[in-house]
Amino acid sequence: MASIQYCDGGTSVIGTVYDTAADGRCPRVEAKQSNGSWRTSDWAGPKGDTSPVNLYASPGLYFVDVKMGYISC
Repeated sequence: MASIQYCDGGTSVIGTVYDTAADGRCPRVEAKQSNGSWRTSDWAGPKGDTSPVNLYASPGLYFVDVKMGYISC
């Protein structure tokens, strides 16, 4: 689970990501830039852990999509 918001005209994504399940997956936020490349936040885990989300687009770019992603942990 994550709580995020776009800021600065879509050039930053800030918030918090939460690990709410003991399922072997640690969540993170993934944000797609206007050139198609992705930025990823730090992951949260194990269950009950949180991690800040502070993503900034590369100069001249902005974010066009944000989604949850996971890593095995």
